Amino acid sequence: MFEARRPKGWLFLLLLVVAASAQTVTTTTISEVHYRSLGYALARVTNPASITAEQRGIDNGLHGAVRHPEEPPARTDADCEMAALALLDDATGPAWTGEYDVWSDFLPGGAGDVFPGDALNLAVPSRGAAFSAIVTDVEITLNNPEGEHFAYKIKFANDAAKALAFEFDAAEGTTALFVNQYTNAQVGVTYLADLTAAQITQVTSTTISVDAGLPPISGGGIEVRWSDAGWGPGNDRNLVGRFTTQAFSVPRLSEVQDCYLQQYDNSVPPKYSRYSAALHVDYPL
Repeated sequence: MFEARRPKGWLFLLLLVVAASAQTVTTTTISEVHYRSLGYALARVTNPASITAEQRGIDNGLHGAVRHPEEPPARTDADCEMAALALLDDATGPAWTGEYDVWSDFLPGGAGDVFPGDALNLAVPSRGAAFSAIVTDVEITLNNPEGEHFAYKIKFANDAAKALAFEFDAAEGTTALFVNQYTNAQVGVTYLADLTAAQITQVTSTTISVDAGLPPISGGGIEVRWSDAGWGPGNDRNLVGRFTTQAFSVPRLSEVQDCYLQQYDNSVPPKYSRYSAALHVDYPL
């Protein structure tokens, strides 16, 4: 099990503003504002197959770690999930390190030179090893200046043996992490695409016309609510409506009005967008 967290907030929603002054009601400005809310970006991902394989006696096989990705930065929950997935993939495979001594005339793959950061595909039948690794260090010795023959010592490791793809901050394991847990098979398929292209196309005294930015999934639709809460078929308290078309209208109830959008599919229970799209209207009645 791996948990990843990053204290830089998470992308929450897309805000569209329609504004006009009472003196110039014919002038309408539509602007887009992207912002991040406060809080940690968090993810908890497990590998059930690995947990089962590691069970021994009273050991339930659940071996966890908390990591704070610094480079590359994980700014959203989705970034943290992908980072945790990569770490799980590295942790469940064998760790390999080694070095390879070779003359410059016989560099792997006929390469002209080798640099730290280069990728290697290794097959060592005597060790039962077939894996990919990254060159971590190269030592070059000039043994034959006249013939320009160099001796190379190429050191390598894979991600399971050495953290090559990530740089981490010090983890604070004492902080409670309240975050949904997903398996490695659920990452990337739990949520639908966010409606980042949603926009208001027309405002009248009684209706607001909306374009969701993409057509609904077959069997699904666009769910619209007065507040960013209560998503799902079991709650209709703040529900504006569920629509099966990309373009639709919602009732206009006041001069200043907000509504929130997510798409859903026909699975049971239905999947929704991870983040809501917010539409804000400030326009004279």
